[in-house]
Amino acid sequence: MDLEETVEYLSTELDIERSEHVREVGRAVAELRD
Repeated sequence: MDLEETVEYLSTELDIERSEHVREVGRAVAELRD
């Protein structure tokens, strides 16, 4: 894997983690409002 591929891979991984985190936070907020 060259540097460009590594950067691409990491940004994809981080994006997946971030969206998963956003979903969890959204769920927690929804539960608090109920």
